[in-house]
Amino acid sequence: MERFTGRAIILSGGEPLESIKTIEVPDHDFVIAADSGLRHARVLGLEADLIIGDMDSVEPSKLADAAARGSTIERYPTDKDRTDLELAVHAAIDRGARNITIIGAHTGRLDHLLGAIGLFASIAPKLDHLVWVDGITDVMACSPDRTTTIAGRAGDLVSLLPTGSDVRGVTTGGLHWQLADETLPAGSTRGLSNTIETPPAWVRVDDGTLLVLHERKLP
Repeated sequence: MERFTGRAIILSGGEPLESIKTIEVPDHDFVIAADSGLRHARVLGLEADLIIGDMDSVEPSKLADAAARGSTIERYPTDKDRTDLELAVHAAIDRGARNITIIGAHTGRLDHLLGAIGLFASIAPKLDHLVWVDGITDVMACSPDRTTTIAGRAGDLVSLLPTGSDVRGVTTGGLHWQLADETLPAGSTRGLSNTIETPPAWVRVDDGTLLVLHERKLP
């Protein structure tokens, strides 16, 4: 089933999705399930082209069923030095993906969550578009030379988190508290808990990587 891809979806494991019906599946060429992320495929109407990981948390019957339908399986030892999500991300990039959507929730373990955030921030500059969705919150990465659009509704919560180092030249539009060519220092909480005032909101940066967390208001 493998083919060239520019747009990939990665299904991550972890807790059940908060509101899977609100997730809009983007256009894609390739779907990768990271271990137990396979459980999301059917409810989203997707077939996994590749299932990758140590397979310690995916149901054997679902794995066998996916293989029978044509999914490629890449199995790794349990004693490995990368998470299943990192394996999936690099598998997508190795296949030429420039636009990646990760669908899934975190595992509930703080170390895995922090590691995933670090991974997310490190790969963002290598891609044209990167977003992580769980049905409630979208996490996007804003890097230099691009504008990150936040397509939400007035009142939606937006937080801006610098990763690793100071983020300079931060400029926003459509938010309640605006920034104009300003610096958000690493570790600063200044960008937390903003709201969309005039949708769609947007963010640009000149230097560094900014995580943009958009929490949607439920109807």
